[in-house]
Amino acid sequence: MHRNPRLTSALVLLFVLSPFTACARKSQSTAPNVVTVTIRDYKFEPETVTVHEGDTVEWKNVDKVLHTATADGQAQKPAFDSGPISPDAAWRYVAGAKGTYNYICTFHTYMKGQLIVQ
Repeated sequence: MHRNPRLTSALVLLFVLSPFTACARKSQSTAPNVVTVTIRDYKFEPETVTVHEGDTVEWKNVDKVLHTATADGQAQKPAFDSGPISPDAAWRYVAGAKGTYNYICTFHTYMKGQLIVQ
């Protein structure tokens, strides 16, 4: 039986590299999504963000004063509450249940944002 050396080399290379390409594809599709909201000039930027369940939202405070990202609602315990976020600091929240969450800064209640979890 006569074998083609190029074909044999290509098949060996494909066999050796296939686990690595499969791992790379898997890690890309399962990597968590992080969406950043910048707190600047007493505003949430962007004001509205849309994420999926399990995604992470990060509020990064670039102002010179404390801020919060606190779900606004009638419940005694908000869906999320960052507590004070210091200047040049950030706070992360993993999006839970689907829904639309309006939020505010409790120190500056005119600061409003909206988180939509799909």
